[in-house]
Amino acid sequence: MTDPEFAASPSDERARTLAQFPLSRVTEVFHDEMLGVLPPIHIRGAAGFFVSEAVAEDIHAQFVHRDGRFYGGYVALRDPETWITSARIAAYDVDNPNAVELAWYPDGAGEAAA
Repeated sequence: MTDPEFAASPSDERARTLAQFPLSRVTEVFHDEMLGVLPPIHIRGAAGFFVSEAVAEDIHAQFVHRDGRFYGGYVALRDPETWITSARIAAYDVDNPNAVELAWYPDGAGEAAA
């Protein structure tokens, strides 16, 4: 039996999953592979595309091409506040001017691009 004091709430699990792949710069190859792996989800008004297979519950990977760079991260499809937007990308770029491009998911077998 699980101790209720140590049981994670659904919102804790959601936050942990979203944190596994926060907004990051990704390689063009990574972006393009995700575009071609499953039919992408395009939502009017949303930047880029979402991978149609959920990571968990309503959490999907979102990928965006903006100003010659590529970005990705986990977002909650039913919560637009978590989506990658131009404003979030601009803030990310200011905070991370020398960000390393990820060649694959951070919790996967991939390494940062050289």
